[in-house]
Order: sequence, then structure tokens, then C-alpha cells
Amino acid sequence: MVLHLSFAQWQGSGDGRRIADGGHLLKAELDAPLEIAIEACPSCVREDGVDHLPALRRQLYACAETIAAVAPQRILLCGGDCACEIAPLAYLNQLYGGRLNVVWLDAHADLNTPHSSPSGHLHGMPLRLLLGEGHADLLRIVPVPLRPEQVHLAGVREVDPPEATYIESNRITWHKTAALQTRPECLAEGLNPAWPTYLHLDLDVLDPAEFPHVCCPTPDGLSRDVLLRAMRAVAARTPLLGAGLTECTAQRRGEADAAIELLAWLKQALAH
Repeated sequence: MVLHLSFAQWQGSGDGRRIADGGHLLKAELDAPLEIAIEACPSCVREDGVDHLPALRRQLYACAETIAAVAPQRILLCGGDCACEIAPLAYLNQLYGGRLNVVWLDAHADLNTPHSSPSGHLHGMPLRLLLGEGHADLLRIVPVPLRPEQVHLAGVREVDPPEATYIESNRITWHKTAALQTRPECLAEGLNPAWPTYLHLDLDVLDPAEFPHVCCPTPDGLSRDVLLRAMRAVAARTPLLGAGLTECTAQRRGEADAAIELLAWLKQALAH
């Protein structure tokens, strides 16, 4: 069973309400999705270094409870900001006993903590939370943290100094944009073929010339063709059991063609 989940959370991006619009737009491409309710949050409450923490706490716990009640074997998430990935990935990593490849396709490493984050935005922290470090309330959603050897950064090109230190000290695999553009298949080669894979796809991994409708457009990204070739190589090497597509800010269907194409590919790959 593949659970289709619509989670148009925006609070993790500070005030990126256009992310909610993009998430709602893409929801129509899912099959009978379960939808996580999003709070209005007319004003920002910063708590312990995280903007909108009270609302985020409630929404992320609701997402975790929804997934646990369904108990799926596979998950397709349509976000929302990148913090939407916390509960689905934590659930699948626990389900598969920590034997899970995690491919983080993103312009950003998302490895900050509330203490290191320059913005206080949770969408810059989800991977670090999944690795077992972050706000104590949110860590309760992550019963089995990822280990660094499970993580494969791909297309990341804007990294804060504390994140760079963490990547180096933990020897996290990092496939940079230039290497992927030259040979997209290199992403799959480092994966453990005995483990299934989760694909996190923040649309800002694409070059803004290919898809500008993201919260944090970042130059020198991947082309759509290279991204699809890299993901196909991953799916050919390991079973794909989860994926999340996040950070779309498109306001009209015509602006979202690339996101719709990628979401359709993820649907098909997870269905097999």
C-alpha cells in the first residue's frame, strides 16, 4: 500500500505562505490523499529559536499520528516546506529498522539546529532532526534516528558553516551539482543495494532557469533531465519505498508543469 499524503505546511519557511498554495495545487495530482490540517498562524511565535514552533509541533505530531494509524509500507508526500518530511521519513526508518538509504535532493543541506540556524526556520533543520539532533519536542517524532552513513546529499550547493562542519565531521556523502550534471548515475552507485530508498525532493535542487517557483531559488542547480536520470538510476538500483516533493510555490497549474511531471514519476516509481 502507498499512502498519498498532502501536507501543505508553510510555517517551517517563516512566512512562505505561497508554499501552501503550491502544495494545495499539487494535491490534485495525488490519489485519494490524506490531508494534514494547517493552522492559520496570523502572527509568528518564536520559541526556543524556532519560528511558529507551537503550530509546527501540533502539525508534525498530527502527521505522525496519521501515518501511524494507517501503517503504510510506502509513502508519497506532497508538501509543504521541507519540515514536512520529518514524520514520514522517521516512520519508514523505524519500520525498516534503520536499513534505509536517504537521498536528499535539495539546494540546501537542512542540517541546522535551533542554535545554529541563522533564520529560525524549521525547513533548514529537518535532516539534522532526523539524524537525532534538534528541538527536544520534535525529536520525539524520531524514535530511530538516521545514521550519517544512511544519508546521501545530492545537488546541495548552499551550506551554512555549521552545516559544512557537520557534513565533514560525520563523513556524509555529498554528490555535488557538477558531478551529477556530468554523470547523474553516480548518485545511485553509493547506495546500499540491500536497503530500500527514500527520496527527498526539494524543487530548489533544480536550476531556477528550469523551475523558479520555489521558496529559495538557488543558482547553478540541476536540469530537469539530469534530475530524472539520477532518480531513475536510484530506482533501478534499490527499491523505492518513499518520496517527498516539497517547496513548490507555483500559483497556477501552468507554472507547475515541472513539479507535476516529477510528482507523476514518483507516483509511478512507488507503485511498482
